[in-house]
Amino acid sequence: MERFIEFCLQHKLIVYLLTFFILFAGTASIFTFKRELMPKRNYPWITVNVSGASIPAEEMEDKVTNPVEKEINSLSNIKNYQSTTTPGNAQVRVEAEDGKGEQVKQDIESAVNRLRNTFPKTVKTVTVVQEGNQATEVLMSLALSGKELPVLYNLSKTDFTSRLEAIEGVKKVEVSNANVANKIQITFKPDQLAAYKMTPKGIVDQLQESNVKQAIGTLKNKSFNTVVEIDNSYKTVEQINSVFIKTPIGNVPLSNLAVTEDMRGKKKDAIFRYNGEDYVQLFLTKTEGSDIIRTSDKVKEEIEKINKESNGKYKMTVSVDFASYIKPSINNLSRDLTLGGLLAIIILLIFLRNWRVTLVISTTLPVSIMMTFIGMKFGGYNIDMVTLISLSLSTGLIVDAAIVVLESIYHLREKGHTLRDAIKQGVKEVITPVLTSQLTIIVVFVPLVLSNLGGTGFKPIMMTIAFTITVAILASTIAALLFVPVFSNSFLQKDKQMHQEAGGRASGLTNFFVNFAALALRHRIITIILAGCLFAGALMISPMVQMSSINDIDENHVYASVKLQSGETLESALSKTLQIEQDFKKIPEIKDLYITTDKQSLGIDMNLIKIKERKRPKEEILLDMNNKLNALKGVEHIQVGFGSSGQMAPGVELEVKGKDNEVLHQLSEKTEKMLATIPGIKNARSDFSAGEEKVILTPRQDIMNQLGITQQSLMAQIEGFVNEESITNFTLESLELDVVARYPENLMKHPEQLRQINITTPEGVKVPLTHLIDWKYSKSLKSIAHKDGERVANIHAEIIGSDPGTVGREVTKKLEGISVPTGYSIEMAGTLKQQGENAQSALMALLTVIGMIYLIMVAQFNRLSHPFIIMLSLPMAIVGVVVGLVVTQRPLNELGYVGIIMLVGIVVSNAILLIDRINLLRNHDKMELKPAILEAVRNRVRPILMTKLTAILGMLPLALAMSEGGALEAPIATIVISGLIFHTIITLVLVPVLYSIFEDMDIWRKNRQKRKKQGRNIIHEKDAV
Repeated sequence: MERFIEFCLQHKLIVYLLTFFILFAGTASIFTFKRELMPKRNYPWITVNVSGASIPAEEMEDKVTNPVEKEINSLSNIKNYQSTTTPGNAQVRVEAEDGKGEQVKQDIESAVNRLRNTFPKTVKTVTVVQEGNQATEVLMSLALSGKELPVLYNLSKTDFTSRLEAIEGVKKVEVSNANVANKIQITFKPDQLAAYKMTPKGIVDQLQESNVKQAIGTLKNKSFNTVVEIDNSYKTVEQINSVFIKTPIGNVPLSNLAVTEDMRGKKKDAIFRYNGEDYVQLFLTKTEGSDIIRTSDKVKEEIEKINKESNGKYKMTVSVDFASYIKPSINNLSRDLTLGGLLAIIILLIFLRNWRVTLVISTTLPVSIMMTFIGMKFGGYNIDMVTLISLSLSTGLIVDAAIVVLESIYHLREKGHTLRDAIKQGVKEVITPVLTSQLTIIVVFVPLVLSNLGGTGFKPIMMTIAFTITVAILASTIAALLFVPVFSNSFLQKDKQMHQEAGGRASGLTNFFVNFAALALRHRIITIILAGCLFAGALMISPMVQMSSINDIDENHVYASVKLQSGETLESALSKTLQIEQDFKKIPEIKDLYITTDKQSLGIDMNLIKIKERKRPKEEILLDMNNKLNALKGVEHIQVGFGSSGQMAPGVELEVKGKDNEVLHQLSEKTEKMLATIPGIKNARSDFSAGEEKVILTPRQDIMNQLGITQQSLMAQIEGFVNEESITNFTLESLELDVVARYPENLMKHPEQLRQINITTPEGVKVPLTHLIDWKYSKSLKSIAHKDGERVANIHAEIIGSDPGTVGREVTKKLEGISVPTGYSIEMAGTLKQQGENAQSALMALLTVIGMIYLIMVAQFNRLSHPFIIMLSLPMAIVGVVVGLVVTQRPLNELGYVGIIMLVGIVVSNAILLIDRINLLRNHDKMELKPAILEAVRNRVRPILMTKLTAILGMLPLALAMSEGGALEAPIATIVISGLIFHTIITLVLVPVLYSIFEDMDIWRKNRQKRKKQGRNIIHEKDAV
């Protein structure tokens, strides 16, 4: 190492050129980073959605869900799958093995395509979607509000869509038609159908046949060819009205048999309202690789132009904007990173009281960070919340090695060594503990990456943290061993202060810890007992630590869903919407209120004012909203939580498994009632449903054969009366419209109305439906849930006013009191299940890390006892963690577990430096045990306190969580800071005591062996005489 240092000192110009290159390349890489909320992840979750007309749930289960599940079960790389089947809809959610999401999606697409032709004909939509991070795919949601809904819809579909899609970074704009009709509707006249002896199905068939556009041939010439095409396709409403329909009485225009309406822009069975006005919703997605903040800003500039052009007739607003959370969060984290670096430099100046020495270390900070940026660029990472948190955590750590190296040089200079000799000797003395300490921080990420902490979706976050901090630590090690010696040789040439301080008195802080250590050495047993009491006390208060998930990070947006009781009309649902608008005006934290309404449910999106402007904690705000929604009449259940509708997940999820629906129903009810008794649990509900009315029509085959009516003809004619039939689609005034036909909906609502219809035979004879079928009433399940092919009932609830840890313990306790029949089970799922798995994964990772660090230290000290002493000091870090979380009331989330495990690698460096110095004084300077211990404490107090205080102050802005984004990084920063504070203070007292005890035991053991050997020698001498 001395030769390397000498080479660097002789070729300083190369080192300075390298420094310039690193600063230049690092700065250049910053401007090429894209900004995102989270790292891009290959999500393992794939969702299959199959939807169509109102097919009963049992039929959807039999003809869609079961075949799809059978195909999925035969595929490889799949962990588990579950499904939910409702009338007209089947959804199957699959979890793939780690890193296999995209491959499994392709396999499922192939399987579903093979099954497509076997699905019921009324199935209209089949999609296979791999769930992704919305912040990397969806840009924002817009609301265009005003008085004339048709005008708003037409503007959105034509002008605004093209303008927004022309913006760089915007991939696609979709206009929702959930509340706006987008079709030409043909409604049959029942009396005219009877007069002309026609059925809806007969007219639909003729309309479809007359809509013709087809090439019939080509006229070939020497110089050119001419295609001959027949075009009788529908292009206008008038053309459709004038189509002649063949009837038994004669040919008549469609207008005689039906009313054709242009429904563009008219309200459907849903209402969207923004602050009391109707609105049309637009969804924007961004192109892959585009900067979300830059793209969002450009969209908002275009929105301002649109609003200026409106002259007050309409207004476009942003209802959900992912960049609105990302931008302040990234800005605040960047600020915290800078502030943490400045605080670390101030601490160095206070301790060293020498601006030249401080300048040496301060220079290595930007060099290390720029090297980290270069590494991130080569690794394919961007600027997001996780990389910035990792950099902020690294801010204090990346100067640790530089401090230790410079302190060693500084100490030798104080003793009178020449600068060059102090640099070479100082680096040589500490290179082993420096490399060991840096390695202990890096190795903690190996088991973390391999563990299942946070679930499959959390692994990319873990990889990002591991990569960023590892690169930062490696960069800091290079800076300490390469740049610090060269910078010291340049900056400290004219520094006379060190020579003046040589042999000077120790600082008061150093004397305090030396005296404290001496006191502890005189009362070793009491010191050990006190340390044990601290650890026992921490274990006793550990149940007070709150738990949470990193999914709950968006504190600016709240989403609530309200499930209405059956039988509600759009008018009654609208009255509830108006009531919500009035009630929520009284909540001061709500800035914008968006409500979507239909006959079955309400969806409420709320943008909140800034965190610093709020006077109430978020739990109190949620509880206020929850109480107001529960006060509504006609509500089946509600759900309230932070985040958008796609981000929300129930805080409590339980699965009731078994075969018999009645038993599942009973167990579900018991579980719901049990959850309602637990404080902090709100809105307990089950997806199990007793069912709705169903009419089973069984054809009388003998009568149908006599009349020549086939089963296919019977089904088709009944569907013509019950369902909406698609005719075609065409473009009108730049809008693509569906042309549909149906029997008047108000005349086909009740089974008795269905009884009145007639079926037409091939000869045109009308036969009452009741003559052709047997009629039976039954029940149809509203929802059927499967997990891995087995029926389950899911129970959900929200956690408001408590935390998952407390609730999870109560749920576990209460579940033991529910009697479950053989063959049935009630299991935790979702957040509560993941919480337990996180604790197990974290414990296994922690034990693995401790084992790996122990092996590294055994290799350094070449002894088993000294690394064991360091391991015995680790519980003091856990004491700090528990106390810190309880006092600050920060919740423990997935990143918090990372902080605990990472803390183990950080804190051992204190003890490594101390024990390495004791061994050096005893072996090299031949000092006695106790003087060596106290002298080592005196020598290492300053570097230990400097390294840990710089780390603490570097993370302090994160722990304070003063603004947006604080919910994500505050727990991990709090854990590391509190663990460092306790362990650093205790290390300087407990480690010397443990070292002295183990060394005394070793001396006693050696003396005993020596006495035994002497005794044996005396006996041999006597025997010889």
